[in-house]
Amino acid sequence: MRNFLLRGRHLFIYDVAATAIAIVLAFLLRFDLASFGPSLTQAMPAALAPLFVMPVVFVAFGLYRREWRYASVQEMYLIVFAVVVGTAIAALVFLGLVALNFPGTHGYPRSVFAVEALLELAFVGGARFAVRASLERRGLSGGTDEELGLVPTIVYGAGETGATVARLAARDPATHLNVVGFIDDDPAKRGSRLLGKRVFGGPEALDKAARDTHAKQLLVAMPTASGTAIRRVFERGRELGLEVRTVPHPRELLSGDSLASRIRRVSVDDLLRREPVEIDTDAVAGYLNGSSVLVTGGGGSIGSELVRQIMDVGPRLITVVDNHEEALWSIERELAERLAANPGVTFEPVLADIRSQDAVDVVIGHAKPDVVFHAAALKHVPMVEHAPAEGALTNVFGSRNVISACERLGVKRFVLISTDKAVEPISAMGATKRLAELLTVASARRTGRPFVAVRFGNVLGSSGSVIPIFQRQLEQGKPITITHAEATRYFMTIPEAVSLVLQAGSSPDSGVIFVLDMGDPVKIVDLARDLIHLSGIAEGRVPIVYTGLRAGERLHEALAYDHETTERTGHESIMRVRASAVGPVGEALEKLLAELESAARRHDDDQVRELLRTVAALGRPAPEGKG
Repeated sequence: MRNFLLRGRHLFIYDVAATAIAIVLAFLLRFDLASFGPSLTQAMPAALAPLFVMPVVFVAFGLYRREWRYASVQEMYLIVFAVVVGTAIAALVFLGLVALNFPGTHGYPRSVFAVEALLELAFVGGARFAVRASLERRGLSGGTDEELGLVPTIVYGAGETGATVARLAARDPATHLNVVGFIDDDPAKRGSRLLGKRVFGGPEALDKAARDTHAKQLLVAMPTASGTAIRRVFERGRELGLEVRTVPHPRELLSGDSLASRIRRVSVDDLLRREPVEIDTDAVAGYLNGSSVLVTGGGGSIGSELVRQIMDVGPRLITVVDNHEEALWSIERELAERLAANPGVTFEPVLADIRSQDAVDVVIGHAKPDVVFHAAALKHVPMVEHAPAEGALTNVFGSRNVISACERLGVKRFVLISTDKAVEPISAMGATKRLAELLTVASARRTGRPFVAVRFGNVLGSSGSVIPIFQRQLEQGKPITITHAEATRYFMTIPEAVSLVLQAGSSPDSGVIFVLDMGDPVKIVDLARDLIHLSGIAEGRVPIVYTGLRAGERLHEALAYDHETTERTGHESIMRVRASAVGPVGEALEKLLAELESAARRHDDDQVRELLRTVAALGRPAPEGKG
């Protein structure tokens, strides 16, 4: 009651007055002006039934406990329902009065109830949405755009995200946005209006939109647009002198942070974004939901994203193994709130080194995982090139420890995270990852279980990525350093790569190497120029210095050996290397591993390098006609 008196009393008084006016107007519309007075007088006091019923119904429906500043279609449905129920109750009360021969019921026009209901809906609903409009305008009143710090902004995207941005901007002056128009790729939206603002057309209409609205900023609100589309509108916006910024998906906008804090500059990730990847969620849930899942290297860039996405599927237990204390603590803290909201999921962080067979056996024996994702690895090419023994101990023998434990302890499914560096390896890191692939295939052939490897190229945002390096060089005012003007690499976002890994992991195939479709390779120099443009620095102001390829690096990467034949799977972004592409490896592999382990444990880096140089030839199928 106290809450009602403080917040709803004014609306309650208004609603009583509105109901009275609706009754009078209903009779006025039902009768002509000459007979209006006598008819209304004759209908008294029965005509007052809605005056007593409607306010009670409105209280019961909670119309005085709503925040009408944020009224939406849901609130409009509530008002309609309340008016309909109130009118029905008033009509039933009237019928009861008729039975009692109550004064005013004789000759009472029944159509008045319908007319009164429509007027009631207009008055009650209109007032509340007028409150919303008034409060929103009040937030932006009191001065010009310049005085309030509002930037005239065109929104690229007249869909869900664009509408969300416009609504939040109207309510929150702290965003400093004044949305003055929209552009959208959908031709059907051209010339329409969204929240009162015109949709000018597609990106080709951006110059007209900017002229007509005097916009100074372009806000990209297209979370599913391809990198090509974003690049096109970004470059056009720059040509027109617009500052180009972007916002995340509406789910992120509603995650608790303000819109102002989520608007950011367009990033390289946006420019390289590919078409959204759709995966078979039923297939992924089929082997992960309710399962015990173990992720090695779960604190790293790929491993932590695996943990996040697996968590969404609803495993029974997720065990995260890492030997990096801070990384393990970080992913544990990140997932704390999500775990509280998912009491059916148990999360267990384990600090352990996969280079210890005993440690691996204990961890896997305790967790009893149904599925193991093996992401733990030393992956920085120059670092492993300088310390190949360390690379072999982690990438080869650490992997062997995990695979061996999975094989002996009955793990049903194993997925190795591999790399394009494993193809025709010229680096120590690539050779060690190729050996991990061969160990996976060999184990699968022994067990017949779906032990597979998933091979892909660079991921944006991972530790050691060229992008953070370029960004630091720009911040420090240093030249951008690139190994070679023609160097290219494959790139994919971390969430996309992990989604496809989970999809590939659902395959029942045994001993298969899957290859993700990475799209077209990207020239590193083009990536650097994009970063310079995104930083708002004029072209030519930042020198680009070519340093030459480092040890273990090559000019172009490949996703498959020349002798490997790839074939499409049921998913357009996942290919499969035919099993015949990997020849018998048992005896030759064991001999190499024995020599390599001896050299690695002695930290004889020179011998390790020599042995790793032989890996490219290992596992090649025998020529036709030969054993």
